[in-house]
This record gives sequence, structure tokens and C-alpha cells, in this order.
Amino acid sequence: MRKLSKLKWLILAIVWCGFTDQENEIKATYLANCGFLYENDKSKILIDPFGTEYGKFFYLPSEKTKWNIIKGNAPFNKIDLLLITHIHGDHFNAILTESFLLNHSKAKMICPSQVYKQMKDSCSSFAKIEPQIISPDLSMNESKRIIINDFSVTTIRMQHGTDRRLEGLSNSDYTEYEKTENFGYVVHFDKKNVFHQGDGCLRINDKALKNIDCPIDIAHLSYFDWDSISMEIVKRDLKADNVIFMHGTKPAKELDSEQFQGVKPQIIFFNQELESRIFD
Repeated sequence: MRKLSKLKWLILAIVWCGFTDQENEIKATYLANCGFLYENDKSKILIDPFGTEYGKFFYLPSEKTKWNIIKGNAPFNKIDLLLITHIHGDHFNAILTESFLLNHSKAKMICPSQVYKQMKDSCSSFAKIEPQIISPDLSMNESKRIIINDFSVTTIRMQHGTDRRLEGLSNSDYTEYEKTENFGYVVHFDKKNVFHQGDGCLRINDKALKNIDCPIDIAHLSYFDWDSISMEIVKRDLKADNVIFMHGTKPAKELDSEQFQGVKPQIIFFNQELESRIFD
């Protein structure tokens, strides 16, 4: 009888460990460009899924994938949150976003004010979807933590991708490219933290990165930002266990550079749309 009792406890322990491991898992699904679906056993978050412009330069999600996202077909059912990093057309489309929010009435959306304004100006059903939209007013390098259901998101205003620092310059001295409001996001799941910086180059956003006060389990590096300096920031400062490459160009010329070869072994690549990977 005692042996049977021990066996039962062993079985319970194995089952419990299985549940615990599953709760710790994060699944990442690549859409295109900087677009990803992140999910655990409780929540689903979409980031930049509606790119429609600059397809000659960047990979964009297929029409089928965008349709499935809008309609909520698996795996895009029960989306909790949509994150938009900035207004550019390879990351965002107002009309597709409007259709998504109308079909996912329980989903929330976080975005910069430029995105909010474009939707307000161009979406015929804006009044209906406005309660779903959160657009914090952040100055450069400021952050705000927002709680959504079973997780929270740290929203960080980061300088949009350019090689020069804008400190000391007035807004009138910025190029139109530099005037882009760019949000980085840290999604705090139960056990893991995911960082997506949009088009913010890490090496010129050191002040913004100080808002991140937790180790990062999954981070991204885009083609703007794939050198050894940014990789060191990801590994040393963010303490990221996993680094995912995003925002690749066509025909991925950066992959042939000598500098990229030095960091390539440390980066995770998704080779096709809707490819997934589980991080435990």
C-alpha cells in the first residue's frame, strides 16, 4: 500500500511539472517584417501585424494572413492586445487595424499618438473602437506600465531608427523620419518578459533602455541594429537569453556582411511566414 502511495505521488509530481513547464512557455509566431504573435497559456499579443507598404524593400504579411488576423481565425482567435510601434506603412495600416478592432471587441490596442490621430482621421467607425485604444502621451525616453488582464506592458518612447542622436536639437531640426513617434514594448507575461523596440536602434536609445528593470527572456534586433555593439547591449544590459532577428531587407543583403557573420550564431532566424518557436 505504501509503494502504491509513493507511485501516486510520483505520478502527481510528473503531471504537476508538466503543467508548470507549460505555464512557463512562450510561443512566438513570425508574421513578416517586425510582426509577431506572442502567446502563453493565458494571453495572446500581436505586434505590428498590418504592414502594407514598402514591400519592395521589406517582407510583408500575406493577404491570407492579414485576413485570418482580422477574422480571428486560429491562431489569431481570442487576441488580448494589439501593439503598434509606429505609423510607418510596413508596420501599420489604419483601415486594417480598424477592421481588426471591430471584429475583436474585447481586444485592447496600445499605440503612439501619431497612430491614434491617423485612425481618428481616417476610420469611419472610430467612435466605436476608440474605447479599445490606449495611447499614452510620452516624451522621449519616458515610459508607462499598463496592466491588461493577466499581464502588463511597459511602453517606452524610443528614438526612431537613425544614426544620429537628437539630444540638444529642437523638433524643427529633425528630419521627417526622425519625427516619427516610436514605441518600444516590454510585455510582462507570468514568467517571461519579451522586448520589441519597433524601429528604435539600441545603441542610440541607452536612456530609454534604463526604463527596463527586469531581465529580458526574448529580445529583437532589426537590420538597422544588427551589429556587435547592439548585440552586447542585448546580452549585457538587457540580459536577454534569446535574440530574434527582424525587419530583414530584400534580398537580405545584411546577411552577407562580415560584421553580421560575427553575431549571426547568436541570433534566432525565422525563415518563413507563420513559422513558430516555443521558448520554455
